Amino acid sequence: MKTKTIWCYLDGKKHCDVVKWALGANVDIKTAKEMLTAQYPSMSVTFKII
Repeated sequence: MKTKTIWCYLDGKKHCDVVKWALGANVDIKTAKEMLTAQYPSMSVTFKII
């Protein structure tokens, strides 16, 4: 089976893999999404499961 991951996009451009980012920051996925959104307030932050 192919594994799925969540990608973070800033203004439509691929930024980072949220799952790897969360593991590096030692937080869960929900907290990682909140932190990424708060980190870039002037940009459009979207998440896609791929």
